[in-house]
Amino acid sequence: MSESTSRLNLIQRAMQRVAVSREAVSIAGDVLQQPSEPPQDATSSQNRVNGGRQVRVDDAQPDQVVREGEPVHLDYARLRASRIISPDHQDSLTYHEFRSLKRKLIPITRDPGTGAMTRNVVMVTSALPQEGKTFTVMNLAISLAAESNLNVIVVDGDVVHNAIAHYFRGEEQDGLVELLTGKRDRIEEVLHPCAELPGLHVVFAGKRHQATPELLASSRMTEICVTLSKRFKESIVLFDMPPVLAASEPTALAAHAHHLIMLIAAGQATRHQVEAALTEVSCCPSISLLFNRSPEWERPLSEPYSYYGARSERAASDLAE
Repeated sequence: MSESTSRLNLIQRAMQRVAVSREAVSIAGDVLQQPSEPPQDATSSQNRVNGGRQVRVDDAQPDQVVREGEPVHLDYARLRASRIISPDHQDSLTYHEFRSLKRKLIPITRDPGTGAMTRNVVMVTSALPQEGKTFTVMNLAISLAAESNLNVIVVDGDVVHNAIAHYFRGEEQDGLVELLTGKRDRIEEVLHPCAELPGLHVVFAGKRHQATPELLASSRMTEICVTLSKRFKESIVLFDMPPVLAASEPTALAAHAHHLIMLIAAGQATRHQVEAALTEVSCCPSISLLFNRSPEWERPLSEPYSYYGARSERAASDLAE
């Protein structure tokens, strides 16, 4: 995922625009910055009630996901068609790229003092549509699910397109919208384990609702994020969100997320658009940039990935959503 000097300048200027002054580290095409201390949660670990509906937050719960939603199955044909990795395909360059990316993500979700995974709510978005955010979420989730003693919860926050559901077989399910409107009381009711990957769980977007931006900015959303973070420990929660400049939902969720990954596709968003998008989500305490769809790598033929016997194919950063 090589980047040109001009692209690095763009990223640096964009980060300065939103007053993110922490030092960034650029490795394999992604710019990951060390997070500052996130704001302390104003909510307690007691049960919370909003509008007569209850979201349980219980620190005493075991470090595992309580599975009440019906299991779902990966759609291998659609994964292959979108060139997304799958449990039976781990010999590609894409797989090893996301293996490298998750090694950068996992440490920053842990508290530096206790080592507990308390900074584990991560949202993935982009400035414009079609920059690769759902592709990134699915690849990263499947890669993280291969870890032992780690659960991954994918939450589809793109109610308009429901892109995550595209990669699973089955009928339309209740999801995030039903939790926000109170149709469903408990997260476990809409939390679906993946049959092929025991460490992967999915909360689908649910049915489209005209008040979704307001729902995501509500105290109910705060409670859901706190529950996902505190109750389901040793889990990383990945929110797949709409593009920042095309919808208002990412701006609302940025205040609840511990980390934000902004996809920047080569030749797609302009400098002004990237800066504007970062400004909109600057309330998130930790922002990382991932350069996507880069030109062909400038690597010798004996590139390191040949160690894994990977086939020669385009880098993950060069793939579309």
